[in-house]
Amino acid sequence: MKYVNLIIVCAFFSAGIVNLAGPSFIRAEFAKWGYPNGFRVAIAIIELIGSLALLFATTRIAGASILLVVILGVLASFSRSREWMKMQYPLVLLLLLIVTLSQTFPLG
Repeated sequence: MKYVNLIIVCAFFSAGIVNLAGPSFIRAEFAKWGYPNGFRVAIAIIELIGSLALLFATTRIAGASILLVVILGVLASFSRSREWMKMQYPLVLLLLLIVTLSQTFPLG
């Protein structure tokens, strides 16, 4: 289970760094979706906070929940712009987040 969390942490932390740095192709994606530049920075900060929260057992549920909202937003953005081929990676992250939440907060 710790490896699943580590994969998620690395994925979202690196995404947060890239979004915060804001290279031209990232800025173009956010502009294409109709989001302002400040939204990119806010998402980057949320990704960084959520990924770091996954590292600690006491904040794991909060971190996974935050990142779940982020990844649902990514999937919604791809759906709105009909970028179906870009959805595989976010769908894998969604499933990993669901596994993390189900292991951290068992339903049964």
